[in-house]
Amino acid sequence: MKKPFASLFACFVLLSLSCKKSSSDNGTATTPDSANHLYDLVKSSFSVSPFDTIYITGLVPLGNLNPPGHVFPTDHMYFYCFTSLPSLNIKSPGNVHVLRVGKVHYNAGLANDHFDYTIMLGSDNSFMYWYHVSELSPRLLTAANNFNTAKCDSVYAIAGSTGQQCYVTLSLAATPDEVLGVAKTSNGLAGMDMGVTISGSGGNPLEFFDTNSRNQLEAKLGRFDGRARRTALPICGEINQDISGTAQGNWVKQGYQKWQEENHIALVKDNVDPNNLVISAGNSMPGLNSGVFSFDTQKAGLINRGFADVKPDGNIYCYTLGFPNFPSPGSVALPNVSVIVRMENGTTLSAEKRNCDCSCTPYIFTANKVTYTR
Repeated sequence: MKKPFASLFACFVLLSLSCKKSSSDNGTATTPDSANHLYDLVKSSFSVSPFDTIYITGLVPLGNLNPPGHVFPTDHMYFYCFTSLPSLNIKSPGNVHVLRVGKVHYNAGLANDHFDYTIMLGSDNSFMYWYHVSELSPRLLTAANNFNTAKCDSVYAIAGSTGQQCYVTLSLAATPDEVLGVAKTSNGLAGMDMGVTISGSGGNPLEFFDTNSRNQLEAKLGRFDGRARRTALPICGEINQDISGTAQGNWVKQGYQKWQEENHIALVKDNVDPNNLVISAGNSMPGLNSGVFSFDTQKAGLINRGFADVKPDGNIYCYTLGFPNFPSPGSVALPNVSVIVRMENGTTLSAEKRNCDCSCTPYIFTANKVTYTR
């Protein structure tokens, strides 16, 4: 992320915490229940945007990168609403079944100790979820008994912060336009995350809106501040970008679990302009700070080569790291920084950060080399 915009994300610094523990990785919250298919999501059935579209500045597509918590392309979207209002209502998208609500406690006992909420609509087999809801509606909070009898997961840690999710299973019918929650404004910004899980896997939440509401939401897809829209297909973004036998995709540091994303890297497409390739890095590569780094892709040679062209051919490839030059194409290169990579075989990648650019040859790995696998 470019530094000039860092302050705009301050109130969302803990995004990755509840996203991790509320997604399909969390078996407690998403175990399928075959008796619950009555409430499965139905495509094109929703007619109401969760936020009035007049307030939506940007709807960030699938595949967003926000390391160290989100090193891999995300399986959900983000609403960003720049507004002078103190809060915005979050509304039921249609005739829905409120399956579960959660309360997430961040950094208990610390200076930034705070809570937010999650809402899940549908069935255990297929549901839409909303993360980082500031307040539940009085009806939902009452139905949850103010979480006095909630079940709580163990405390978890991601990217230097902690969280604990408590949840209550409900069975409530909500009608279109009914207010289910509130997004409070912080520094002029309100918002939340939105995604769907179908049989344990992430999907495209806009598929469940009708033509009119989907068109309105798709018109907002792009960068968080509205300065660049996604126009490439698939218009809603991409989650799974692995190309077998090539460097493109997600890479897991040896010895770690996939969900521990801060330890990994991803060599993937930018989710607003997929013509731009980026390296999304956690904290696993010695000397390289966590971040999203771009470069000017080349179609030949060993420097800045497209990830899909990098294969287990014995070559070491070099990338000059920079920050995306939004809204213009290209990147602003970091001086004296590069990363070298080599595909050892179809499922193993070596990578290392160097303190010189790609003109510094030969490309040789040292003891700082990190091994990643698929």
